[in-house]
Amino acid sequence: MEQIGRKTSTKPTGCALLGDHAGRAFLDALLDPASVFRSPADVAEHPGFTDEEKRTILLSWVRDELVVEQVARQADPDLGARSRIDAVIEALSHFDPCAAGEYLSAVTKLRTGRMRRRSS
Repeated sequence: MEQIGRKTSTKPTGCALLGDHAGRAFLDALLDPASVFRSPADVAEHPGFTDEEKRTILLSWVRDELVVEQVARQADPDLGARSRIDAVIEALSHFDPCAAGEYLSAVTKLRTGRMRRRSS
């Protein structure tokens, strides 16, 4: 049977082309961006990553920060603890404005107490 659709390339792209060291650097940044970079702006300005890799790293970071903020708010809503999510959203907006807008909306709802918890 003949498949119709686009073909998937098996050629490596981005850091995978640069070898093990660059691939490992990307993986480390993807798994724990805050331990690799001092700020989200450092990701945006990094000369060794493509825009797509920067976007991917920032998406990982923004998700981590959203969880941090949510846990802090559940522990003590009056504390008003802030994560670095605002800076991450700002950096992400240069690479994926739509995703940045979605996360900004989510964090705004979280901060104003309008996030609804799913029932079990």
